[in-house]
Amino acid sequence: MNRTRAQVLRMLALVPYLQDHDGIPVDRVAQEFGVRPKQIEEDLRLLMFTGVGEFPGELIDFDLTALEDDGIISIRDAEVLSRPLRLTTNEGAALIVALRTLRAAAGETQLPVIDAALAKLETAVNGAPGAGAAVDVHVGQVDSGTLRTLTQGLESGRRLEIEYATASRDDHTTRQVDPRRLFVEQGQHYLEAWCLLAEDLRFFRVDRITAARVTDHWAEQHESTPRSVSDGFFTVGPETPSAVLELRPHAHWIVEYYEAEVLETFERDDEQVLRVQVHGSDESWLRRLVLRNAGAARVVEPASLAQAVRDAAASGLAAYSGQ
Repeated sequence: MNRTRAQVLRMLALVPYLQDHDGIPVDRVAQEFGVRPKQIEEDLRLLMFTGVGEFPGELIDFDLTALEDDGIISIRDAEVLSRPLRLTTNEGAALIVALRTLRAAAGETQLPVIDAALAKLETAVNGAPGAGAAVDVHVGQVDSGTLRTLTQGLESGRRLEIEYATASRDDHTTRQVDPRRLFVEQGQHYLEAWCLLAEDLRFFRVDRITAARVTDHWAEQHESTPRSVSDGFFTVGPETPSAVLELRPHAHWIVEYYEAEVLETFERDDEQVLRVQVHGSDESWLRRLVLRNAGAARVVEPASLAQAVRDAAASGLAAYSGQ
């Protein structure tokens, strides 16, 4: 279990425990939960931002003087968590969007729970003052049979065998993978799994999985560093789509902003040109990046991307001139 998940589970248990043991020494709490006293103190300071609002009386509070001077935990205002939760219209709409996104990657057994929650939220939000038009979530289409097979592998704890198409190299590989989770990111379904071929954790786009089956082998737990999508979703590897570009000064910002590696630096027409390898989600994203930097970015390879850029540019010019 990763540290963040363990902390969340511990804090969920801490509140009712402290309500039943008010005035307990922090050392004893740390012993009960199997962590250091410093960790409990960090948990308490984080819990102080938890509640049903943002004002005093709506947030959990602790007697920090007693904690710092005497090592005693005294919890206050935790009873707010027993109050019915009230959401603003914006908060309700945000939850609806999140649930619809979750639904797109959910298995058949999870759909009834998600749909029930959605129905309640939509009824409440649609009747609230200031509610706007219905919100819809568009997610890339994937084969329902493939998604069902991946879900079965996850729910049964079995290893999967997949046929995967690598867009950047236009080839197919057969892989044995131990699945970890299915999720939606940037409008696409992804499978996070340990790949036995790469011997590392990988993200696989579900629409590029051309075949999948559940094997008779149990999925194993592999030691790996957790990867957070907030730190940059794409993990660069052999399967990651990429392109080699030449960047003039006006496009040098790409190196700082995106996942890119400088391969060479040279002078051309009294300007510093960078030859870089840029990684992205797919060829269409790379094409748009080059088009947005027309005149300052040139595709060196792959040839298919260079041709796609030329075709898109020609189509745009034709539309502009009315031809």
